[in-house]
Amino acid sequence: MKSLASAALLCTFMLVCAHRAFAADAKPDPSQYTLAVHISGSAFDPFSIDRTSAANMPSEIVTVTLNGKHYQLLGPTYSAHTKCCDGLINPGDYHARWSTDEHKTSYESLQELEILFPDGATRRFSVIAQSE
Repeated sequence: MKSLASAALLCTFMLVCAHRAFAADAKPDPSQYTLAVHISGSAFDPFSIDRTSAANMPSEIVTVTLNGKHYQLLGPTYSAHTKCCDGLINPGDYHARWSTDEHKTSYESLQELEILFPDGATRRFSVIAQSE
């Protein structure tokens, strides 16, 4: 009886782990990325190292236009799937969504933008500058 209970527990654990592994590889739903952003420039920031990467890759600064406002974004040079340097993002039009959009007062905000690329990869960037 104990071995049957152990086998059932082991099967349940394996199913949970398998579900998490498949969910991590799942492509994002493009219908959730409703913002149209235009990337006009990107550059490596050698002074801002992404410490979450084992390779200590430099961060990337991306200049975008969204709804007539101009933003500079800071984020990794890699997507969640590669964990390594993917290179600079090419200028062009992309879809995005706000992953964080907090306005605790009428005069300041805390925002993160997640950009969706044509291959289904995404990257999340923090807003570090904004202008009209």
